[in-house]
Amino acid sequence: MIEFLTQIGVPSQYAGDVWLLIIFLIIGITLTFLINKKNLGSLVLAVYISFVIVSYSYFIPESSGIKAILLGVIIFLVFNGVKKAFPFTIKSKGVIGWGRVILLALVIVGMIGSIVLSWFSVDELENFFTPLSKNILISKEARFFWAVVPFGVLMGLNNRRR
Repeated sequence: MIEFLTQIGVPSQYAGDVWLLIIFLIIGITLTFLINKKNLGSLVLAVYISFVIVSYSYFIPESSGIKAILLGVIIFLVFNGVKKAFPFTIKSKGVIGWGRVILLALVIVGMIGSIVLSWFSVDELENFFTPLSKNILISKEARFFWAVVPFGVLMGLNNRRR
């Protein structure tokens, strides 16, 4: 796909970043429809809880691949409990409403991506990401951003009058 992007005119040094952006958008939009827009708020809470469980469990092997798989499984399990106990609904009507929902989905994807990528070493990620992508997803500042922004977006969307 990166070769295709360079053939259509994307500079080769940015083709990896553009490809990452395309994947990011596809996953975010797919997440919106899979989870259902009314459950995205619950997913934010489930990701936070799952991250804490995986990060602080002393019995989980240090393998980044195993941690990533366990994170996915625990997110699924916690999400199914959280969506019933703590429903967070994002009300959306029209194009602006759907834009809000997709924004939240994209922020969730960024948060999960940042969590998973932080478990891999820089050497493991060197061949897959450009310096710009690494700065956006796994730098110290980016990790803080992806940890705080989903909650802020969720609260901002929930507290706005429609």
